Amino acid sequence: MLYFDTHAHYDWKEFDEDRKELFKKFENNLCGLVNIGINMESAKKVMEYANNYSYMYYSIGIHPMEVEKKIPTEVLEQIIKNELKKKSSKLVAIGETGLDYHFDYPINLQKEYFIAQINLANKYNLPIIIHSRESHEDAEKILRNNPVKKAGIMHCYSGTPEMSKKFLEMGFYIGVGGPVTRNSDVQETVKITPINRIVIETDSPVLPPEPFDKHSRNNSLYLKYVVSKIAEIKGMTEEEVIRCTTNNAYEVYERGEDYERF
Repeated sequence: MLYFDTHAHYDWKEFDEDRKELFKKFENNLCGLVNIGINMESAKKVMEYANNYSYMYYSIGIHPMEVEKKIPTEVLEQIIKNELKKKSSKLVAIGETGLDYHFDYPINLQKEYFIAQINLANKYNLPIIIHSRESHEDAEKILRNNPVKKAGIMHCYSGTPEMSKKFLEMGFYIGVGGPVTRNSDVQETVKITPINRIVIETDSPVLPPEPFDKHSRNNSLYLKYVVSKIAEIKGMTEEEVIRCTTNNAYEVYERGEDYERF
């Protein structure tokens, strides 16, 4: 069976030497791959990749660690408008956006960009990809006060299992990647989350699963280790996990009544 990687960054420099070779290998291993844009330069690259590979899609947004560049959200919106005019568009979500309190980026500015991108997601009827590192309480408050019509994915969810229930109540899917092989809280979250609300991801080139060194380069061929751990936790076969998480990816990335599901 083929995997659906719901979140990766193949435009990053870590893939400059063998990007095309990896993309060719993925044709035999993936039914879907969403490259996630984090700024305008990134957006151009992920759009290009999606247009060149049948299994590839993309999301565009302004990452919380990019907010100090003060990219006008009008620029982001113009790209969205232009893309959604095309029936062949492979734009499937807004983001990655959200909050990151691990590093010292201006919190108020992060919140401003987060809310602006929620508004864009609602305006254009798209799901949203949420980054919430060490900021789950504030992210939850913002999402409660600014509901996302199409919900989306709590990317690489790393909060408490109890907090994950609040995001599930709002309709979000839980993104599960390499940390599930190492982190007991992530494992507990997977245990209590219905399989129909879990999607798999790599966040390549970062966060590789065991047995790989956590500082080594990740890639989508390693999804089998994520699936294996989810299957172990949930008491399912790996084939069942692949089938369910792939169906979930198709559901969350559906683009609404005006666009065909890919």
